[in-house]
Amino acid sequence: MFLWVLLVLLASSLQSALAQTIRSRWATAADLNTDSLSLRRTSNPCVEPESYVPDTSRPWLTPEYRIRINVHIINDTKKRYNFSEQEGRLWVQDLVAQANNRLAANQKPWLPPGNTLPALPVPFRYVLTGRPYVPGDDGIYFHYDDELFYMNKKARGPGRVNNVYDERQYERYGIQKDTVINIFLIEHHPDSIHSPTYKASHDGVGKSTHAKLVGQYYLRRKLTVLPRGDTLRFTAWEAAGLFNHELGHVLGLAHTWNMDDGCDDTPKHAGCWNFNEPAGCTEVSNNVMDYNAYQNSYTPCQLGKILMSFYQDRGTRRFLIPDWCFYDAALSWALLPGEIAELNRSVDLRGDLILRKRSTLIVRCTLSLPPGARIVLHRKATLIVDGGWITSRCTEPFEGIWLADLGKHQPRIVLKRQGKITHAKNPL
Repeated sequence: MFLWVLLVLLASSLQSALAQTIRSRWATAADLNTDSLSLRRTSNPCVEPESYVPDTSRPWLTPEYRIRINVHIINDTKKRYNFSEQEGRLWVQDLVAQANNRLAANQKPWLPPGNTLPALPVPFRYVLTGRPYVPGDDGIYFHYDDELFYMNKKARGPGRVNNVYDERQYERYGIQKDTVINIFLIEHHPDSIHSPTYKASHDGVGKSTHAKLVGQYYLRRKLTVLPRGDTLRFTAWEAAGLFNHELGHVLGLAHTWNMDDGCDDTPKHAGCWNFNEPAGCTEVSNNVMDYNAYQNSYTPCQLGKILMSFYQDRGTRRFLIPDWCFYDAALSWALLPGEIAELNRSVDLRGDLILRKRSTLIVRCTLSLPPGARIVLHRKATLIVDGGWITSRCTEPFEGIWLADLGKHQPRIVLKRQGKITHAKNPL
């Protein structure tokens, strides 16, 4: 009798374990369905800036990115015309902090008048980044060079020496060029400043790999006295407007007032600096990529252009800290039961992807998951990779696709238009 009971319990235990094995497991190649007869798409949403506009209802699709920068202050060899190392280090730290404050306080666009464009959150910040192999390197550098500490406005044209386009500062002093945006602070030539007809303006340039700001030291020391006797001093907050403008060029944005910048929400306009400056100006822009007194607004399309470049290996992705390789369960994306969603943009998901019962997700671009992350498919869920690519854009693979709560209503994985799933720890 005892033996019979023992055998029954053992059989029951084995049956329970077998059922559990059947009810949840990793997906294999046998679970894939292919659709080779699908028609070719006539357009590719993966390269449209509108696809990357931040979706405030799904913040996990647009996590905050950190952009690596360093800053170089170039002075003459007698240390007369730019910040000292002590003051310069404090100025740069304040400048970067104020630039990030401007990003955090993105404002609604003023143009076109009466628009209904929202002030979307800006999903990136700048981070001073030193060389990891140099102890104490804070990403702020000082150079002393009588040839390269100044800009000469008279040397016009991209090929002329000592104008704002001159790349010798970057060529000679650039550090970690493959992974960090280098920013150079130089000044106007002292002979030019001494001329009563010379306007020592706040100038700059942004290239694909570096930027240059001109005149911050001079403007910091030049007090402006208003008619009522009040005194104004140029601060890092004012400097941060141009800082973000030039970094905007590095991140792929163009001027908006005089050209087609590829965005429908940045109309051409007269280019007024401020209200009634010049006289008669009434429609004034606050866009960061215009020349104006405010420079505190990024439009949705501009943010979409920047984010799209973040996902392109030949874009600005190389300047980002790869936070997408660190798993964070709080940033998982869980579709509701029965929900149907389309992913028409590339995404660096920081957590898991969960498709609940009867939900459907269509992936048309690149979906990257970090090591430790899983894709979990519940009963009757459908994952369609329609010309897209699910992978891990990290050294280590993601965990794979977990089929949960199985029974006769198993989930489906469909590959269409050469869609693929790669770099999984538990390979299909």
